[in-house]
Amino acid sequence: MIFEKIIGNLEVKNKLKNAFDSDSLSNTILFIGPDGVGKFLFAKELALHLMYKTENIDLKILKKINENTHPDLHILKPEGKTYLHNIASIRNLISEVNMAPYEALAKVFVIEDADRMLPSSANALLKTLEEPTFDSYIILLASSIDNILPTIISRCFRFNFSGISEEEILKYLMENCSFSCEDAKILARISNNSIGKAIELSNHKEYIKKRDMIISILSKQNISNYFDLLEALGKLEDIYLKTIEEDENIKLFKEIDLLFEKIFYWFRDLYILKVNLNQKIFFQDKKDILLKQDLKNLPDLNNILKNIDEAKLAFQRNIRLKNILENFFLNINFINCNIQI
Repeated sequence: MIFEKIIGNLEVKNKLKNAFDSDSLSNTILFIGPDGVGKFLFAKELALHLMYKTENIDLKILKKINENTHPDLHILKPEGKTYLHNIASIRNLISEVNMAPYEALAKVFVIEDADRMLPSSANALLKTLEEPTFDSYIILLASSIDNILPTIISRCFRFNFSGISEEEILKYLMENCSFSCEDAKILARISNNSIGKAIELSNHKEYIKKRDMIISILSKQNISNYFDLLEALGKLEDIYLKTIEEDENIKLFKEIDLLFEKIFYWFRDLYILKVNLNQKIFFQDKKDILLKQDLKNLPDLNNILKNIDEAKLAFQRNIRLKNILENFFLNINFINCNIQI
């Protein structure tokens, strides 16, 4: 059954299935929702059934679809340093739309991050959306409609996606990944209702170990002076660099984003607990440690955000991670909070 193996977004699933079964689906479709909630999976599953309209699909065809090598399925992603859809790729799409399918009953074009489109590209695409061919479908995926032309939105059959529940993500991780129940619960909790993020985090080597090391620094475990802090930061840097050396597929910039995400959520949790002890927090499994911190003298949260942005820019300039973290903690007055220099 269509969409049977995809978790979450039951309402979208039912609406899509009903539209497909009744042959009332538009040739231009827009999926709107947060990253990592299944928009791309839904798009590929829908594309498969639009192309063949049968449940009994040959394994060779499925292999082509899964590997993105089918001549009638086109996946468009933003390109270059600006990460935008350029006019050349959209013109190529327009040219392909007007050609008959090679193997399937229809051609399907999936445009990822459709909100990352140059104005010239969007206007060129608009003309095609106004007059779609009967045997071609265009599926646009975006996290927000804010940067999509209203005229494009009005020409699409729109479906709104929402986050995946923590329970559904936990169930998926337990059934499909080799995690302990406790580690799976942590990943489900910190995924922000994104199955994509949970899977991505599960693929990051030693994620839990790095998380625990960061928490030990933020909670000042075994840190009684400035030199203890420097030593801990050096060890943290070593484990990040070792991870990259052992797996070249891991993007160091992504790892650094995750590092500072955890740092921000730690301080945000402290502020939440300062106001309301019963509110749900990011580090729920470390609540006992958080409650032992000095909630009366917390670093300013806006200053933390400002320094996180500056730290990320410094990393892009190839400054050593240990030095970036040292400067970050100095700037938020972390070492003045019960730590002696």
